[in-house]
Amino acid sequence: MKIKLIGTGSIGALQSSACTLINENILVDMPNGIVKRMKQLDVNVSKIKRILITHLHGDHFLDIPFFMLEKFFTKNNDEIEIFCPPETQEKVKQIFDITFPGDYERVTKNTNIKFYEFNKLDKKEILENVFVTSYVVEHGNLKNSNGYIIENENKIIGFSGDSRLCDNIEEIVSKSDISILDMSLAEDGNNSHMGLNDIEFLCNKYKDKKIITTHMQDYTRKMAKLKGIENLIVPEDGDIIEI
Repeated sequence: MKIKLIGTGSIGALQSSACTLINENILVDMPNGIVKRMKQLDVNVSKIKRILITHLHGDHFLDIPFFMLEKFFTKNNDEIEIFCPPETQEKVKQIFDITFPGDYERVTKNTNIKFYEFNKLDKKEILENVFVTSYVVEHGNLKNSNGYIIENENKIIGFSGDSRLCDNIEEIVSKSDISILDMSLAEDGNNSHMGLNDIEFLCNKYKDKKIITTHMQDYTRKMAKLKGIENLIVPEDGDIIEI
């Protein structure tokens, strides 16, 4: 499986907001500005067939309308499925109504984009031999915040989404060959995000697992690199990792 880190930053960071491309056709989260960022990184946006949204904060789903417009303007009618929390489609429509009034119906009519809103995914096959399981994670008071496991060709990649350290984060890490985890904070985590100390704990407890950090503040990234943790990868935007 091929992992491309499109964005690895948090709000306010120099690097783009957290977004990961798997096998060139599955995107995890679609934060503000990420369609342009993918083009800057020479990603063929037309190859994306499935999108997984972890939760409905703007730095995780706000570029869905721009992705839809990309499909509309390029007259690309390939089927796209967006797996997402309840109310996602209605919120996307609201964004259209504010930013491109009257265009939502025209765009949806002329593109083949389907919203698959869910409460739980249980090893759902989203593409041939690609299976996704969702895990409820703890992101402050926000409901419907999910992590994911993606399975393909006997390899497993885990995603935390935005979350504090909780039981389901540990389950994701324990089941995955490599996990891509929120590390927003340079020291301890809080009730919404993990910190470097949480990530170091997970790396030490699951020494046979690889962990990639994302959703980083600039200072957090710097401190994590200084730690030199053996099974930790602290990436930059555009980095590619294969498992």
